[in-house]
Amino acid sequence: MCFKYVYYILVSLFFTFTASISLSKTYPIYKNLSAIAVLDQEALFVESDWGKEILNQIELKVSSLAKENRSIENLLETEELLLTERRKIISKLEFDVLAFEFDTKVKQIRTEQAIKQRKINNFLNDNKKVFFEKITPILLSFIDELGVEVLLNKDTVALASTGSDITKAAIAKINSQLKN
Repeated sequence: MCFKYVYYILVSLFFTFTASISLSKTYPIYKNLSAIAVLDQEALFVESDWGKEILNQIELKVSSLAKENRSIENLLETEELLLTERRKIISKLEFDVLAFEFDTKVKQIRTEQAIKQRKINNFLNDNKKVFFEKITPILLSFIDELGVEVLLNKDTVALASTGSDITKAAIAKINSQLKN
């Protein structure tokens, strides 16, 4: 009978001990909750050293094209005035031929200038593409350092805390690692 009591006491102690162990067991708690950050992609380009250099080149090209357009415009205005003056002394048929040639010339110049503008736009777009290709590994490494799991473009976010915007820090990181 004594053996029976000892057995019950041992079993009770076993269950008490295992219950306290199971109650004290810690379950995995995620200390690093999903971190989401935002950045302004346009600002990455515009405010980075790389982007500033490209934008300076674009500004020079656009300024040069605008100057060229003004010069061409002045020449065409002068030519149009001369054509108008000649109209008084030449036949209608001669004038119509000259006017057609002038219109054709103006259309050709417009086409050429539009092509130059498209080349500038393509230069900008191509350089933006190269920029974002080059910064992707830098940004991936950077967000990994920060523990960020999801990075969103600021334009797609309705509302975010001020601390979630990593644009300025990303620009500093990009400038330190990316050279033209």
